[in-house]
Amino acid sequence: MTITIVHPNVENLQSFSDLFDLEKLLQSKGILPWLLANGWNYDNESCLIANIIDESTSLDQVWESDEFDFNALSDELKEKLNQIFEHFYL
Repeated sequence: MTITIVHPNVENLQSFSDLFDLEKLLQSKGILPWLLANGWNYDNESCLIANIIDESTSLDQVWESDEFDFNALSDELKEKLNQIFEHFYL
């Protein structure tokens, strides 16, 4: 299985244009734009995931979170998150 991660940009976030000021969202240092650009829906779950990641100091802290069971995600979503972490944290 090959998963391609895209960088957040106006085109990749266009479907969310009625929910956000896209320019402001793209200037965000958080991970939410990355999640949305790569197929997550804008809902409570994606916002919770983004908050946990943004507030964590290590990837281990993310995966061991008491707030959200990251291990319950499908293998595809876990792989997407791992690839987003690689792009986001580099």
